[in-house]
Amino acid sequence: MKAMIWLGLNCGFGCTDCAELKWSNLDLVNGRVRLERNKTGISRDLPLWPETIESLKKGTRTGKFVFYTSKGNPFIQTLLKTDGNVNCKCATQNPITPKFSRLIKKAGLKVPKGTGFYTLRRTAATVAARSGDPFAVQRLLGHADLQMATRYVEDTSKQTDRVIENSRKYVIGAADKAAIKRGKVPLWQLPDSGT
Repeated sequence: MKAMIWLGLNCGFGCTDCAELKWSNLDLVNGRVRLERNKTGISRDLPLWPETIESLKKGTRTGKFVFYTSKGNPFIQTLLKTDGNVNCKCATQNPITPKFSRLIKKAGLKVPKGTGFYTLRRTAATVAARSGDPFAVQRLLGHADLQMATRYVEDTSKQTDRVIENSRKYVIGAADKAAIKRGKVPLWQLPDSGT
């Protein structure tokens, strides 16, 4: 779970991004992740923070995906459900958000109702937006919006790198100060409970 949290803050990954992440998407030597966002088809090539890399390296390679449930299943599964008649409906199982919510509760954090794993993606976007570069934020999140505007930006990869590093400094600094003020250890310094 720790590596997923880092990916949420570092790269703006949501549950599906983490669940679909393959080892082949990662270049831990050069500190990069390359992942197409299936929802939009936008390819992202993002730098990884040292903390994210360290956490990913601690994961065990049991298959093509980086993350599996404790039972060895992919984290997000689409199941076909029937109502007993002819009607079929697809249902998606996502155990990441409940697991994240239990971790928040276990850590004793007071968070607004509705805070879930996707909040990390919104946090990454909010912090990254402080850079003042909407195009880099768009690339970070893999959004299709502003697509026309990005045609006028020659190369945003360096800008995206700066946005992500700026986000890291803010997240680590703010969280460290808050944890120390409460007499607690920052969340990412707690022992990894595994995925």
